[in-house]
Amino acid sequence: MKIAVTKLKEKSEGIHELFRKYGHEALIISTITASDPADPAPLSRLAGMASKGELDILIFTSALGVDKLFERGKPAKTVRIVSVGPKTAKRVEEYGMSSEVIAQFSSEHFAGYLGDISRKIIGIARAEVPNPELVESLASKAAKIVEAAAYRLQPAGNNVADALKEADAVIFTSAKSFESSGFNHVHAKKLKVIAIGQKTASSMRKHGMIPDIIGNGTLESCLSLLS
Repeated sequence: MKIAVTKLKEKSEGIHELFRKYGHEALIISTITASDPADPAPLSRLAGMASKGELDILIFTSALGVDKLFERGKPAKTVRIVSVGPKTAKRVEEYGMSSEVIAQFSSEHFAGYLGDISRKIIGIARAEVPNPELVESLASKAAKIVEAAAYRLQPAGNNVADALKEADAVIFTSAKSFESSGFNHVHAKKLKVIAIGQKTASSMRKHGMIPDIIGNGTLESCLSLLS
């Protein structure tokens, strides 16, 4: 199948190889673009805390977040680094450090995975899109959370209709990428519509679009379910 996937250009490394592994062809469409956060101060503060070893745990939700924080400072070896997905972990390794990999990104799953985090200081480098569910789930276990936007996501202004003409399916990789796509029921008529996870699926439903498949937060899960 030819599968359109909404990925940032900065986060599309290895996508074609992954899709070929499952016997499909990836058509990358960027419905959003990344830029520096509106306020860079929180990220500089988080990077400083990480480099001084003032964090117990540092969470990266994307490879781009790794790049943006490491540009400002390298975490001390005492900091426990947790990456969402293997690509994020690989980017950490490229900077000469190691991290744990959490494959499934959900607030409840994350809090359970980290174990006893009472009184731990946890840093989160993320897109400039709040995730109150994650913060609340960690704070409910008596952890102190230090968040910072590593980059800002904005609509790319691309016309997805042309890109979807060749596609048999489309995978939306975030709520933001779906909301910025202009995707509608006309596009959906001939396509299998896939949400990468529950948050993306929820956004799609709010706009009257019911996904055919919902992954667990990774492209691998979407491709596996599609097969």
